[in-house]
Amino acid sequence: MDAALNAFIRDQSLKKWREVEGLREGAEIDSLEALKSSAEFIEKGPYSKIWRQCWKQDVVDQLLGSNEHLFGLIEKAVRKAVFEEREVRKNQPNTLLEDSFEYKEFIARQMGHLLFEAGGDIEEDF
Repeated sequence: MDAALNAFIRDQSLKKWREVEGLREGAEIDSLEALKSSAEFIEKGPYSKIWRQCWKQDVVDQLLGSNEHLFGLIEKAVRKAVFEEREVRKNQPNTLLEDSFEYKEFIARQMGHLLFEAGGDIEEDF
């Protein structure tokens, strides 16, 4: 399942990057303000503190001093937050990351894409 977890991290990173870019372009604010505006992670529920901390340390605080592309910073923060959240969840009964709605939704969406693509191949064979 490592491939699924890595794909989940990439998906979460892309969503956050799109959010930041949308704020920059739509609200016409600079990158730093857009990053600060994207720092809440309310959808992460009890794990939002982990996500906010990783976001601040690995994205907001690093933006000015880093030569790394913004998406790279975001992906690094998301990866760190996902692994920290997984560790916290391991100590709680029945709360694995893989059982979360967000993770299951991602897997279902990807399976839908896969089945749609496979369906097209099957139709071509007939």
